[in-house]
Amino acid sequence: MRKQQYEASAKIAMVALIGIVLSLTINIAIGKHDPVQEAKAQEPIRWTPTPLEQRKMDSLYAIDAATKADMDSIRDMIDAILIKLD
Repeated sequence: MRKQQYEASAKIAMVALIGIVLSLTINIAIGKHDPVQEAKAQEPIRWTPTPLEQRKMDSLYAIDAATKADMDSIRDMIDAILIKLD
């Protein structure tokens, strides 16, 4: 009795699995046939900084220049120290 129930439920499960696979395959096939719209080239928008952004960029450039000058002076001091050690 249990063996017959197991075989019947196995057949039902197999039919359900095949149905699910077929329905997914059909849905995927239908979904792939949607028309594809081609992308149109757009003219790039030119960015113009606001006065606040311009001030921020200017301050960053000033900080960058000061940092480079500090690094150069530190490098010169290290070179002087290395020459004294030799």
